[in-house]
Parts: sequence; structure tokens; C-alpha cells
Amino acid sequence: MGQTRGTIRWLWVAVAAGLQAGCMGQIGESGPSGRTGGSGGSGNPGSAGSGGGSTVIGDTGLPCDVQNVLSARCWSCHAPSTVLPGQPVLVTRADLMAAAAAHPGLTNAQEAVARMQSTTAPMPPAPSTPATSAEIATLNDWIAAGYPAGSCGADAGTAADPFAVAPTCTSNAMWLTGGDGSPSMNPGMACISCHQTSREAPTFTLAGTVYPTAHEPDQCFGANGTTDGAQIVIVGADGHAQTLSPNAAGNFYATTSIALPFQAKVVYMGRERAMVAAQTSGDCNSCHTQAGANGAPGRILLP
Repeated sequence: MGQTRGTIRWLWVAVAAGLQAGCMGQIGESGPSGRTGGSGGSGNPGSAGSGGGSTVIGDTGLPCDVQNVLSARCWSCHAPSTVLPGQPVLVTRADLMAAAAAHPGLTNAQEAVARMQSTTAPMPPAPSTPATSAEIATLNDWIAAGYPAGSCGADAGTAADPFAVAPTCTSNAMWLTGGDGSPSMNPGMACISCHQTSREAPTFTLAGTVYPTAHEPDQCFGANGTTDGAQIVIVGADGHAQTLSPNAAGNFYATTSIALPFQAKVVYMGRERAMVAAQTSGDCNSCHTQAGANGAPGRILLP
């Protein structure tokens, strides 16, 4: 697989992810400028990240059914910690009632509904799962009713910025030296780059490690897809999809051909984190390091 670098956006349908401008995963905001995500040095899992703390969404002034639609379909890119320059924040009732910058005759809520219904520029963009007809109807009914206020409060499942956390090894399990050839070896390391230097190593078209938190150190075991059901879905340029299951170390890999460029998403417990911009490099961990490289704010992260 080629090593061309692209620009990607990972969307977490419920929690903030963001945009990268580098390798297969630059999960920040057009570079990490819009992020407060922490980043400790490799091999230093005990130090706090540079951002510290977390960005929390408080009372939105919205009814719960409306807030649930926004958290599922919009907050991954349109929350304060994830929004790109020039794009609207879509969190509070006031945000939704404000005039849309691109179409002043519409409110941001009306613009959001129009984009959800668009066949040419839908939101959320592929490969994320589109908003359902019921979700669109919820927003339309709220708009038609005159944007009534609510008091749903913060959603604990979607409020915190997942990249604004201190580095840690969540599994408390580390890969020890030796045992070359194991599919669990060297979690967090750049798999393809390493395998290219060894004649005996298998050839991967795509490989990486998925983690439960954003700044896990090298060699720390990640999310165990065999027990928790996490999956990586790869969609090639030809529309063919492959579903990869992380092993006990969180490692996932493909050896079959992938039509370039491709898109990808992580699926877990009914939520998604999707890579929107098409990519041509499958060496995921080369950018998704503990601290993040080439603009990536950290690891490939469960939604």
C-alpha cells in the first residue's frame, strides 16, 4: 500500500473526534489547533496531557429528543472543541436559532436539516451512518413548533472531549519483548513500516491498533475486539467493505487488496467514529501515536 498522506476526519457519532491533515488518522481540528487534547511523550503514560482537563457541554436549553439527535449526528464536528473555522457550533438552542452564515435566510437548525436531507452533500458525511427519517422529523417538528426551550442538561455519554485526557495504559497489560510473529506484538507501533524491513514478516495492506482512550503508550494492549465487539470497517474506492476485528491486543490488519483511496470507521456499541476523507496509506499507527504525529491528536479511538 502506498504511503501518500491525505487529510481525514474521524467523526464520533456521540463524542468529539475531528480532522487530521497527515497520515491515515489526523484526528484533530485542521491540525490540532481546535483541540485541547492532551499529549504525553511516548513511554510516559503517567504524565498529564498538554491540554489537561476536558471540555464539557453543559445545559443546552434544548429538549432531550432534539439534543439526542445533535449528539448523535452533529457534535462530532460542531461542538466547541471540534468545530472547524468558519463552521457553526450546533450545541445550544441559541446556536440552532442563529442565522446560518452560508444562507442567512435560514437558521442553523434549518440548514442542518437541509444538509441531512441532501443527496449531494449530506451531513454527517460518508462513511458515517446517515441521520434517520425519525431524527430528521424530530428536528423539523421542533423548528415548526417555534424552537421551544427544554432542559435536558448535559449528556454524560457525549459531553467530554475524549482527547483531553491524561495518558494511561487502560488495559494494564503491556507487550513484552520477544515472541516475534504473534498477531498481538507491538501494539501501538507502526506495523507496515516495521514489516517492510523484515523479509519474514507478513505483508499488510492496512494495520493499526484501536484504544479505549486517546493517549495510550506504545506496547500497551488496546481494545479487545474479540470480547467487546469493536470492529473496523474499511470501504474501498470500489465500494467493497471489509470488517476487521481487533485482537486481544487491539491490533487489526488486512492482507487482502483494498481499492484506493479508501475510507474507514470504528464501530462499537452502536456508535461510530468515521474517517471521511479518502486515504491511500494504511499504516495507521504511523500517525496515531500516543501523542499524535503529523497533526493527529492521539490514538485510533473507540467511539
